[in-house]
Amino acid sequence: MSFSTRHLDRERAESFGGAAEDYDRYRPDYPPAVFDDLAGLGDGQVVDVGCGTGKASAALAARGRCVYGIEPDERMARIARGRGLAVETARFETWTPARRFAMVVSADAWHWMHPRNGPRKAAEILEPGGYLARFWSFHVLEEPLLVDLGEVYRQCAPGVAVGGGRQRSTEGVRDPLEDHEEFTPVAQHTYRWSLTMDTDTWTGLIGTFSDHLRMPPTARKKLFTAVRAVIDAHGGTVRTDSGTFLQLARRR
Repeated sequence: MSFSTRHLDRERAESFGGAAEDYDRYRPDYPPAVFDDLAGLGDGQVVDVGCGTGKASAALAARGRCVYGIEPDERMARIARGRGLAVETARFETWTPARRFAMVVSADAWHWMHPRNGPRKAAEILEPGGYLARFWSFHVLEEPLLVDLGEVYRQCAPGVAVGGGRQRSTEGVRDPLEDHEEFTPVAQHTYRWSLTMDTDTWTGLIGTFSDHLRMPPTARKKLFTAVRAVIDAHGGTVRTDSGTFLQLARRR
């Protein structure tokens, strides 16, 4: 089995705390249906891995689930605690809780986990029959705007992914836990939604993406000035075809 090495880039993985307030402000909420479905999987405590500023944790807590957050960056965790959430600052793979959980969730964060140690830790802390839910969102821009932004990125930020670039299909995507000895994949589902944003909101959003965060300040300013100009030339409005992709597995 081949594994992604993205988790090895710790500088990128841990870059979000420097923009914690912008992350909380500009990252959109997930579709309510995601949490309706997860909350309906039973009772018991939930741990939110890489909980960030607590968006997913708060949504599950609002549906009656008892949620405990794990977040490696204290700046992100501090905002989540401000929502009234219980959050521990720790790396999930080396965390040693004193109890087991009914569900482990991870929203836009599981790709930063070690591909072997992450599932192993999840299996350790889950009750038999408990669920591991990993989900993430993507946003695809309308084609005319995307084409023009693609040219801007080629000129100003080669090697940085275009915010709102084309998302490959989630049809037929294989759950990496398919061959895991302690998990059985049970479902994959894409929740479709959309966003309409002005120039400031879109640039605020892409400013929370890890590859954009790592850009040198001068290059970043040049890129964002050009992005703003392109969006304004397209009427000052960004519309997306967005989705949240869920992979759900169950502890054997």
